[in-house]
Amino acid sequence: MQNSQKMSLVATTRKLGISFFEYMRDRILQLGDIPCLSNIIREKSSSNPFGWSWQPE
Repeated sequence: MQNSQKMSLVATTRKLGISFFEYMRDRILQLGDIPCLSNIIREKSSSNPFGWSWQPE
């Protein structure tokens, strides 16, 4: 994992209120306690739509 990817994951998990280290632990150990970031983002964005400029897939 490149440094820029790590920093992006740190920023994303922080914005979502998830511990980066817990997220990485969950992924490495394959615990499945924390959902995929894309699912969390989709869930949070559905309650805060961005209007016509953003359409969920």
